[in-house]
Amino acid sequence: MINCRSIPFKSFTTPLIIIIAITLFFSFFFLNSSIDISVYGHFSHSAHYNNGQIGIGNEFSIFQQMEPEYPKPNDTSYIQFSIQDKQGRDVSNKVVMVEIYSTLTNERIAAFPWTIVEIGDFQIPFIFPKIGNYQIVLSLLNNEANSEEILNTVPPPRALLGDSSNCNCERAVFNISIGESFGFIFITVIYGSILGVILIVGSVLAWMFLSRRKSKTNPISNDEFIKYSVLFLAVGAAIVHLAVYSGHATLRLEYSIFLLSAAGGQLFYGISYIFLIFSDDRLSIKKTDKKFISKEYYKKSKILNSIGLAGSLVLIGLYIYSVTFPPPLSPNAHPEDVDLAGIIDKSLEIILVIGIIYLIRTEKRRYLYSREISGNRNL
Repeated sequence: MINCRSIPFKSFTTPLIIIIAITLFFSFFFLNSSIDISVYGHFSHSAHYNNGQIGIGNEFSIFQQMEPEYPKPNDTSYIQFSIQDKQGRDVSNKVVMVEIYSTLTNERIAAFPWTIVEIGDFQIPFIFPKIGNYQIVLSLLNNEANSEEILNTVPPPRALLGDSSNCNCERAVFNISIGESFGFIFITVIYGSILGVILIVGSVLAWMFLSRRKSKTNPISNDEFIKYSVLFLAVGAAIVHLAVYSGHATLRLEYSIFLLSAAGGQLFYGISYIFLIFSDDRLSIKKTDKKFISKEYYKKSKILNSIGLAGSLVLIGLYIYSVTFPPPLSPNAHPEDVDLAGIIDKSLEIILVIGIIYLIRTEKRRYLYSREISGNRNL
């Protein structure tokens, strides 16, 4: 008769409960305090490059970014602005003027006359003539100024771009760069880094798998191969979340918190499976019967796989929703863009779900087999 109660296992239940509790606490805190958290830019996406933020007085903040994020000379690009109050809300019926200066020559190369914008979010199309650095100046007329006299007019260029004398306005100056290939190089480095880390993790797991596969004393089984694959998929998805979380902070701070929580949960799931695999290997009977597992191992495996399955399905469902409808708490009235990072991440998670379902069924068969051959229902 085999009694597995005396077999020591490294417990991961306590840290799992702690991490879940912390994640729920922060999620509850940020969701309930969302009305007090400013939205940093009502744009369709969050730019890492060619963007800026300037506060004007005690009332407004002006955000700027380019679409595309890496504009090229002689191509149409859009200079996007988001004028908000200190609570992150769009303003309305503001009188603005936009100027573009060349940093190299200090000359004004374009000016868009004073006009009324109905809401704080607006954009201006422009074709930059050359590679180089430019300064974009947004002038915002003060509330007490008379707009009828200046509408559709353009004042002379200024030597000091931030100077608002004789203007009765506030001026915000933003710096941008126009190039031919920087965007391609930058994106290649970012996604290359993501894929590189995933490949490194996959190579390490493959080395561990092959080492066990060649072992004569304790070779790896097909079921254990699935475990290593699930571990790789969970860690890979977490790496993608860590790579993209910062880009969502300017849309909603809660989005970054959610992505960090998702990455932490996936990393913990993968690490927990490492401990689970090694605890399973400590069974002496495993050397002769690799199908055998204890009741304690099965309970931990069931809890861990159930959490991993539920979490992965939630993440996949939220992604499908966010690219179909405007996401919850979104400052934009349109769905999120489908990008390469999202496709990579959801592909990993879909395969992860399939692997977890397979493991749930396999572990149940192993446990029923263990009960049958041991004759001890308590194991």
